[in-house]
Amino acid sequence: MATQTGRSAKEGLGLGIVAGVIFGIMEMAAAALMGMPALMPIRMFASTVLGKDAMEVTPLGTVVIVGVIAHLALSGAFGLVYGLINAGFSTETQTRLGPQTGLGLLYGIALWFVNFHIIARAFYPWFLDAPQMLQLMMHAVFFGLPLGLLYAASERRVQRPAAARV
Repeated sequence: MATQTGRSAKEGLGLGIVAGVIFGIMEMAAAALMGMPALMPIRMFASTVLGKDAMEVTPLGTVVIVGVIAHLALSGAFGLVYGLINAGFSTETQTRLGPQTGLGLLYGIALWFVNFHIIARAFYPWFLDAPQMLQLMMHAVFFGLPLGLLYAASERRVQRPAAARV
C-alpha cells in the first residue's frame, strides 16, 4: 500500500504541474478578456513570495521568473495532495472519469476556499480584490477538473496493465 500511496503522490505532483499550466494560461486569458494586463495573474503568483510590491513595483522580469516558479511549485504541491487523497480510494474510483470529474471539481472549489478565504485573508489581502465567483469557477474548471481527468487517465494506464498480469 505504501508503494501505491507513493506512486499516487508522485503522479499527483506531476499532474498538478500540468493542471497548473492550464490554470495559469486560462487566468491570463481571463485577465486579458477583462481588460487587465495578461500578466496580472503572474504578478499575483509572484506576490505570494515577493509581497504586494510584485503587483506594481517589482521589475517584470523578476515577477515572471518568481511568479512562474511559485505557481508551478504550488500547483505541484496541490497535485501531490490530490494524489494522496486518491490513494485511499478504490481502483474503480481512481480510474473512472465520473468520480474523478466530481472529485476534481470539488478539490478545485476547496482550493479556492482555502486559498482565498483563509490564506489570502491572513497574508495576501490584495487577492480578495479579484472577482471571487470568477476565481471559484477558474479553480474548479481549469485546475480541479483537468487534474481529476488527467489523474483518471493516468490511473487507467497504470491499473489496467497491473490487472492484466493477475
